Amino acid sequence: MLFSVIVPIYNVEPYLRRCVDSVLSQTCPDFEVLLVDDGSTDRCPKICDEYAEKDPRVRVIHKENGGLVSARNAGIFAAKGDYLCYVDGDDFARPRLLEFVRERLSESPVPLDMVMFAADNFSDEGEVPFLNKVPEGLYGRERLEKEIFPYLLSDRRNGFRASEAVMAHTWDKVSRRELQLEHYVRDERIRMFTDVPFTYEILLNCQNVLITNKRLYCYNTGNPNSILALGKRNYLTKSFGYLVPYMQQRLRDYGPEIRRQLNDYPALLLIRTALWRLQTEETPGKARRLVRQGLEESGMLRYISIKGLPFKPAALTLLFKLRLDGPAMALCALRNRRPRL
Repeated sequence: MLFSVIVPIYNVEPYLRRCVDSVLSQTCPDFEVLLVDDGSTDRCPKICDEYAEKDPRVRVIHKENGGLVSARNAGIFAAKGDYLCYVDGDDFARPRLLEFVRERLSESPVPLDMVMFAADNFSDEGEVPFLNKVPEGLYGRERLEKEIFPYLLSDRRNGFRASEAVMAHTWDKVSRRELQLEHYVRDERIRMFTDVPFTYEILLNCQNVLITNKRLYCYNTGNPNSILALGKRNYLTKSFGYLVPYMQQRLRDYGPEIRRQLNDYPALLLIRTALWRLQTEETPGKARRLVRQGLEESGMLRYISIKGLPFKPAALTLLFKLRLDGPAMALCALRNRRPRL
């Protein structure tokens, strides 16, 4: 079997039939569908069972709620396809997604570990193309190490900012099952940014990746209960306190450039949360208190080494480490006039 399509599902009843129908309507016949019901409390479990009764390509996994990492892992362990891909339960796939990937796999001069495509963001207001930020083409190992890996987590080429070179989404990528079985996320306590450790660890182990701007997926930006919508921009939570050390442990052996980015990453989470608090809270004092509360909950400061950071992020981090929250937030407010720190 060529493809396994894994659909993680949690309380997405209004969207689920559209999602599953889009997968079952694929023009490529060589696939199975794994509907992973992560303890849904709505009618999703019943809907999943209805599809399994009608279509032999569908298998259902019912499990206690464990979060998105847990749901994906259940799908990975059960999958039989050579390549795995994901369709979130509130999104849907274009009819030729699998056919397009199969054609690219067949015509490639080298075995492909991953195919990365583009998407449309859709809501009640319509659809907006969501394209890759890097040029289309075949990326062998040498090209990945030169053009992609130096900018996975942070990008210092124009200030100090999070990278947008390759977004970590799972839904715009198809990759080999063996890679996913070897590099699945072990810490299922991670509930936010779940794509980041998974996608980047797999990508760092790829030899050949095809990147295209063919728009094959539709991402639902209108679901108010999605993880993205609920997460807002508070990156100082217990979940991020699990995410950051996990990534630092799993990815630190991929070279000094990756280790630098692994240190940049929690500093960026801290800075972005502080800026967001200043923009959204009623008073600077409340913003300061909430940032400190988040620092205590996440333990983020213990994962940031001042050594190696650019001067201004280093100064800001040092102030927070010294519990000089007032001056730190004042520095953030000053930098807020020029967003790139």
